[in-house]
Amino acid sequence: MNRAVAGPLVLAALALLPVHAAERQVLTRSFLLGDADLVDAVAMREFAMPATALPPAHSFSGSLRLVAPDRAGRFRTVEDIWNRVSEIGQPVLHLPRFDFLFVQRGHDIVPMQRGVIRREHPYWEIILQPGKAWDEEGDNGWTRASVPFALQERSANCTHNGVLTWLFRGPGEVSRVAYQVSSETCGYFKFDMWGIVDARYKPADLVEEAAAHFERLDGHRENRLSTRPLAQLSDDHPVVNPLTLGIADDIPAADISVLGVVVDGVHYRSECRTRHGPHPYCASLPLPSYSTAKSIFAAIATMRLEKLYPGSSRRKIASLVDECDIKRWRDVTIENALDMATGNFESSIPGEDEDSAPHEQFVFSDNHQEKLDFACGHFERKADPGSQFVYHTSDTYLVGVALGRVLAQENAAADLYESVLLDSIWRKLELSPLLDSTKRTYDSMAQAFTGYGLTYEVDDIIRIAAWLNDGALLNGEPMLWDEMLAATLQRKANDRGLTAGSGDLRYNNGFWAFNAGPSLGCPKPVWVPFMSGVSGITVALFPNGVLYYYFSDSYIFRWQSAREAAHAIRPLC
Repeated sequence: MNRAVAGPLVLAALALLPVHAAERQVLTRSFLLGDADLVDAVAMREFAMPATALPPAHSFSGSLRLVAPDRAGRFRTVEDIWNRVSEIGQPVLHLPRFDFLFVQRGHDIVPMQRGVIRREHPYWEIILQPGKAWDEEGDNGWTRASVPFALQERSANCTHNGVLTWLFRGPGEVSRVAYQVSSETCGYFKFDMWGIVDARYKPADLVEEAAAHFERLDGHRENRLSTRPLAQLSDDHPVVNPLTLGIADDIPAADISVLGVVVDGVHYRSECRTRHGPHPYCASLPLPSYSTAKSIFAAIATMRLEKLYPGSSRRKIASLVDECDIKRWRDVTIENALDMATGNFESSIPGEDEDSAPHEQFVFSDNHQEKLDFACGHFERKADPGSQFVYHTSDTYLVGVALGRVLAQENAAADLYESVLLDSIWRKLELSPLLDSTKRTYDSMAQAFTGYGLTYEVDDIIRIAAWLNDGALLNGEPMLWDEMLAATLQRKANDRGLTAGSGDLRYNNGFWAFNAGPSLGCPKPVWVPFMSGVSGITVALFPNGVLYYYFSDSYIFRWQSAREAAHAIRPLC
């Protein structure tokens, strides 16, 4: 097919297909086994399993160690608004220490350590996802492996996605490893990082230990929503033009990590763009939550504890957090803080407190006591609790601390995230291992950030959204306090939440809501609950059951195109 004349819908569909072996031009067997430098970034298809892949003749089982990754590779800055390269220096330009166990079953190769992995690196943590192993005719008896990974800030949430690849055969024989980072969900720091580095392979029998990992991988895949290319949305719903989504809202295509729509249980997903072609592992791309964690962590945990221990959300923060036991906090409840309505603030101008230098220092601190001292002590009383919306991530941090204390009074050994969310809900929904953990402070308290710091696969966030939309049931049992959930999802006309910057915008229980009625020409209000993340993230839960999301680093928060599409699929008026 002549790509110069192919239609955009056809190209979008092609982007989800495996690449052809003949397109591998740089990361060949001779290159990986040689000593030449990787002088520039390559097309991401070089890391992908091709349609012509053969079954792997060899099976990888053991540790892969990269030799001196802190001195290898190249780095090209695309954008560095906050001067991370000059501020952090050389460490930010390189991979952290890499020595991990992998085990293979057929084409699947799985890291034995999942989620966001802490290293001693001053800036980067690392994420490893399942990859692929296969043979190619040109590799002369070597088996090729490819594994997606991501770098994530240790105290914040920017996530930079990459892939690494290598050849192996026989006991301990391994080629050099090529790696490349070519995309991110991060508005203030964008770069390409690539390199070729020596490696060591230490075989080990991991079959027994790996059984649970593969069982979970299979369960997660089986529970993912059925996925089709975004272009197919117009085939199944001709009233919608998927090419308008996001782009019509002036979000640059290059800034979109992934975008999609869910209709009747079918997930229509875009490709995952990088600066060097589509990412070969779009389904498992790690995505940062940013402030969608205020909905997914803080709000769901509050509604779950309220169901388990009625009255939890109305507990006073000062009675649970000693540092907040001062006059301006003694009448502030957990729900007030979840609503961003503590009454304690400096400026009521939208975003002014959140974007201030002291508050940014709070966000990037990885010390619990520093965070707590700021959250309790920085802002002065300006209004009655529950009366005025002023957005503070520090308030949501206090929600997490206070909920943890409520839980500890019932079960001293329980961890808020692991007990209330992970064990009770996430694992029963068969979500990915990325949600097995949340970012925490680096001190002995290991306090969860609560208001940011989760990491998702895109299927995780849309299935959580669908689960909420369907009543948050597990085996027919409601898991959350139903009255609070109804208000959160804008199903209580007398509880829309506080006005949040404009008359058509509300904030209630950690969720935003927008009145889409006027923009759709509806005679009555149509309130749409949605989650939002600072880099340019929206997850909208339309009352007609349609879900829409995009993850970007555009700092743009417009989604009129999605409102029009959802309304065309099933009228919202």
